[in-house]
Amino acid sequence: MKAMFIDGAYPRQPQGLRELRPGGQLLKNAQAGQIQGPSFSDYLSEQANKVNDTIITADQKVADVSTGKSQNLHEMMIALNKADLSLRMLTQIRNKAVEAYKELMRMSL
Repeated sequence: MKAMFIDGAYPRQPQGLRELRPGGQLLKNAQAGQIQGPSFSDYLSEQANKVNDTIITADQKVADVSTGKSQNLHEMMIALNKADLSLRMLTQIRNKAVEAYKELMRMSL
């Protein structure tokens, strides 16, 4: 079965755990303090902006169909479903993050 990825979720195909084995490049870079990339908050912000863009696109397609600029109901429905699914996924991610935060707050040190 071929792995499916969310748009932009992975910048490259995962190489498995080979890179984490002793002598792997990722491990060497981590030990040297050379790992660079976007922070987690930057990544979440970027994904939220993508969801917002998807919703705006869907709204525009609905407006085009309702005003008669477009007759393509099929594209409109696809855009609406994509926006709905994206928003649901973002909501679930937020719920999991809040749940994890609450769990950390309940922990005693």
